[in-house]
Amino acid sequence: MPIYEGAGLQDFIYWQPDATGTGVEPVYVMFSDIYGETNAKGKYSGRDYNTDKAGGPIQNLDWKSATIDRAGVDKVKLHTGRFGESPDNKVMIDRLEKILKGELQVTDTDKRFYTHEIRELERYRNLGVKDDTVPENGDEVWNNTHTATLEDYKLGSDETLLYTPEALNPQK
Repeated sequence: MPIYEGAGLQDFIYWQPDATGTGVEPVYVMFSDIYGETNAKGKYSGRDYNTDKAGGPIQNLDWKSATIDRAGVDKVKLHTGRFGESPDNKVMIDRLEKILKGELQVTDTDKRFYTHEIRELERYRNLGVKDDTVPENGDEVWNNTHTATLEDYKLGSDETLLYTPEALNPQK
């Protein structure tokens, strides 16, 4: 059976019984994007986002030269903490702590995660979002800052760029 692969469902009309029960009435339904209005597509990430609400312009940043230190790990914890504890972030933060103690060699994934979360924190602050808070439009803010940060570091949107296999499958 063929499947329609058009631009996607954005709105529709459905019919429901009217109040008298003798007829039907139309109801117009329009979907909205949880990420709000967008005005650009990331060159590297391929993600839609709003450049005016991303916490500043795209910068040419380099994750490869990053050195993981206590102040940076504390910033990562501060920023990721606003979203509540998640297994993937917990694994990555535990890795950063082990790197600080000399118990683990740093990988490119660790550096990308570390620099990404710190830069995302800066973007949140640039938007006036207080530390330890999630704004009412949290999904929109996250999408815009996350995507802009991927663009800062010229990264695609593949989660394996920021998370190790163990972080993505912590129960295994």
